[in-house]
Amino acid sequence: MTGRWMLLSALSLVCLSGSLSAADARAQNVLFIVADDLNCDLHCYGHPQVKSPNIDRLAARGVQFNHAYCQYPLCSPSRTSFLTGRRPNRTQIHRNARSFTRGKENTASPHFREFIPDTVTLPELFRKNDYFVARVGKLYHYGVPLEIGTVGLDDAQSWDFVVNPAGRDKAEENKVFSLVPGSYGGTLSWLASDGTDAEQTDGLAATAAISLMEEHKDEPFFLAVGFYRPHTPYVAPKGYFANYPAKGITLPELSEDDQNREPKAAYLSSKKDQENMSDDLRREAIQAYWASIEFMDAQVGRVV
Repeated sequence: MTGRWMLLSALSLVCLSGSLSAADARAQNVLFIVADDLNCDLHCYGHPQVKSPNIDRLAARGVQFNHAYCQYPLCSPSRTSFLTGRRPNRTQIHRNARSFTRGKENTASPHFREFIPDTVTLPELFRKNDYFVARVGKLYHYGVPLEIGTVGLDDAQSWDFVVNPAGRDKAEENKVFSLVPGSYGGTLSWLASDGTDAEQTDGLAATAAISLMEEHKDEPFFLAVGFYRPHTPYVAPKGYFANYPAKGITLPELSEDDQNREPKAAYLSSKKDQENMSDDLRREAIQAYWASIEFMDAQVGRVV
């Protein structure tokens, strides 16, 4: 039996049993880390430029999935699926969650509890087995950056305690460059920020996570830490941008019929504002994305 199958089998047994023995519950703490919109631009996946030493170390010590699949290519359906262990056609979440437009809540997108009210989520399972269970940052869906600092579309019964950090990146949205002025989460946007890691939302999240682990070190805990980067806007302190000079970035070659090679569904949400970007602007966007990855990786290192 391979390591991957052993891991999957163990997770399946936990989910199917619905309970953990008292002895097991106190044997191991759980640190559950999630990044937002992170692709495989990591050194452990062979990327030649991106620096990700902390995630690389986790990959080297644990199980690295080379053929992992997402249940649904949208944030809310995907997160709901892996936190409930149910497919989107069961959760009935097929689009991104509630958002706030000009201060008014748009309730067009429901919460999974409206369809499966009695489901036991992954963190809730640990709560039922005498773990202290906490969330820091984005686990269930948040509109980013609009809902940073709020509960987003959280599930209250999953947690004993929550932290909703909001840092310098949230306060300085007006400084962010965007292809669509005034829009930051749904389009390419970025900022090489002044200040330190600790001032950013993800820096605050790492600090809060460290504090919670110290406070609860004498009891079993399940701590979920959801980082916001590298979701747009790609914001990181300037030093990370300096590690990836835009002029040194090689752009991928795309043929004129590139879109015709992919399933039509892949382009249903294509961004028209991105189709006519100059090569220099494309390089800046990639630079910002890589900088955000390295910054997020540094916060992982602080927590781990």
